Amino acid sequence: MTSRCLVFGGSGALGGAVCRALAAGGARVALTYHRGESAARAVAEEVDAALVLPLDLMSVEAIECAVDRAGDALGGLDAFVQCAGVGITTEPADRRTHARMRAVDEGAWDRMLDVNTKSTFFAVRRVADVMARGGGGNVVFIGSLDGVKPAPSPVHYAASKGALVGMTAAMAKELGQDRIRVNMVAPGILETGMSRDIPAELLQEYVKHCGLKRLGRLGEVAGLVAWLALHNTYVTGQVLLVDGAL
Repeated sequence: MTSRCLVFGGSGALGGAVCRALAAGGARVALTYHRGESAARAVAEEVDAALVLPLDLMSVEAIECAVDRAGDALGGLDAFVQCAGVGITTEPADRRTHARMRAVDEGAWDRMLDVNTKSTFFAVRRVADVMARGGGGNVVFIGSLDGVKPAPSPVHYAASKGALVGMTAAMAKELGQDRIRVNMVAPGILETGMSRDIPAELLQEYVKHCGLKRLGRLGEVAGLVAWLALHNTYVTGQVLLVDGAL
């Protein structure tokens, strides 16, 4: 049976790689995007997506609607991958990373946690209802090294990703009875994507202390995500680091 997969954030560098890996594995894909419509539609054409939707992760109603529409378009859901998120809470023209705690105001904190954490909870709550009716499935979060290991990062970003670790374990316990497996893939710094906002000196330090002495590649993360989404039957509640032995 062909797997039916919904990917939040399919327009991003990693999200697009995940969509391609899923399609290469024979899955039917639906994907969402926020600002990157042209990138999302390019990915959708490449993977012959069943559905491509704009999505505001600040709206629970919009999240639930996107899940329902994807379930309808695909005839159910076997996998959900949450690739969507933010690392910067300023406007695109600004792109400050709020590297210091004192630079994080209430609005920046709320946006980071709403987009990266709150949206994930409400998405999985809706996805779980759809999956349970179909006999189960796989949920995969894209976390971050910052939420698992001590690393220089904006505190509110690390908090948003660290919360996903607890959610992964708790959801795996609760949803296991419905044969829904929940796991998180936590990449280190990759060659493209969010790494464009990381200072050059921090990239150099990462490579210096990384066992493999290089940054990660999109395909290396996407391949693991695709396996968890399409083939996993017993791994659940786990956080899998993909950091080259930092």
